[in-house]
Amino acid sequence: MSTQAPTRLALIGMSGIGKSHWSKQLEQRGWVRYDCDAIIADRLGELIQIRQGEDAVTAVGRWMGLPWTEGYEQREAQYLDLERRVTAQALDALAALPADQPAVLDTTGSVIYCGHAVIGRMRERCRVVYLRATPSLRAHMLERYGKEPKPVLWQGAFEPNEYESPDRALLRCYGDLLDARARLYGAMEDVTIPADRLSGGVSLDAFLEMV
Repeated sequence: MSTQAPTRLALIGMSGIGKSHWSKQLEQRGWVRYDCDAIIADRLGELIQIRQGEDAVTAVGRWMGLPWTEGYEQREAQYLDLERRVTAQALDALAALPADQPAVLDTTGSVIYCGHAVIGRMRERCRVVYLRATPSLRAHMLERYGKEPKPVLWQGAFEPNEYESPDRALLRCYGDLLDARARLYGAMEDVTIPADRLSGGVSLDAFLEMV
């Protein structure tokens, strides 16, 4: 990417790390925003019958199940195929914008599994900004997941030990998953911003200086 102020950003990192907060701030500044999670939620009818009054996360969790649920790997693959198509289409829309129109891609936490073709296009067209979880935030994410497991793309990372209870295996493997994803995010970023640098009322201008 050029050393000039970027006009194409892709925000990556775990769910809940702050990608949507900053992409919405940029949208208020006049940037075009592509929210992959929201687009996927709008298109979940391709996969899931969402019940009346049910939010998208709950619907995905009910449909996908936990990693030991029968048929989980097939449903995981279906979801990832949808995510891959949504991300590729967002990149197509971004490429069609006028060159002077700034835009931001707010990716999902599992964008790292979208494949070399999609990730390669993202890196060619955007400055990829990794919002990295600090150790304290990682611990909080692990605690929160232990209390209320959310639907997750495991991609083979759930590997229970012999005689280990499912709940204990889920929490241990989720910690391993966080570490594995951190390495994958780091391998595709142009710039990394530790999440604690963005706390305490950091302005959008200060954020843009960091990227």
